[in-house]
Amino acid sequence: MIIMILWKRGDGQMKLAPGSKWSKHLIFLASPELRHDVPETKLYSKATLATMINRHGEVFVKPVYGGGGFRIFRVKRLAGRFEVKMEHQKRVVSSLDSVVAWIDSVRKGSRFLVQQGIALAKWRGRPVDVRTIVQKNEAGRWEVTRLFAKAAGSGLAVTNLVIGGSALTVRAYLMSNGYTSQKAQSAIRRLKAKSVRIAKRFGGRYSNAIYGLDIGLDRQGKFWLIEVNTAPQLSIFKKGTLSRSDQRSLMLWNLHGKVNRAAEVHRGSWRRHK
Repeated sequence: MIIMILWKRGDGQMKLAPGSKWSKHLIFLASPELRHDVPETKLYSKATLATMINRHGEVFVKPVYGGGGFRIFRVKRLAGRFEVKMEHQKRVVSSLDSVVAWIDSVRKGSRFLVQQGIALAKWRGRPVDVRTIVQKNEAGRWEVTRLFAKAAGSGLAVTNLVIGGSALTVRAYLMSNGYTSQKAQSAIRRLKAKSVRIAKRFGGRYSNAIYGLDIGLDRQGKFWLIEVNTAPQLSIFKKGTLSRSDQRSLMLWNLHGKVNRAAEVHRGSWRRHK
């Protein structure tokens, strides 16, 4: 049985509360249009980990509740061994039991997911994904207000900026992978259109007026939705000077401030009770 947690937003309607990566994944599985854009994802167990690592060769094990790239494991099958990374730690072990022992010592009984690893197109040998910020505009329609690529820090398996990742333009990332200027612009248009479709899908289930989407590009040019952030951190708003796109993003955040602040409060609540 799957339990969906509801909360009341400013206009009195009941919507799904932000937080659970598993609940978000189920929303995608229910969408014929989007279900093929997400990596295979299962609730964590030793048996599931064994099945997924045998099927894909590389998986990510992550908390159902959590953010910032913390407590995320990348498990990669090698010849007779497993390479495991978590944040700045790396181990090469000979048995799956050793992998499970490390994961279980970190998760301490909390629920985790196992997600298929995607062979991402890289930048200077580092994994990259793209963050799009999608917000409701003055007319209540979804609009992509920010778009940038995130490259993993040296030796890291995840791209989160707070643990050492770095930002670059999507255009620079695409062109470093052999895209022409015209092809890069076409890919960016597809990326924005996909982001709006995702926001529309989630907009009927959550109360949010903003989403942060992490989208990966594989070596064949396919976009994969890695994660939906229902309360993305927007540290750019703390800068003294904002770009034009940042100013618009901040304006729209304030326009729907009551709903956005409620999502922030619930994000903190989920993290305290994960």
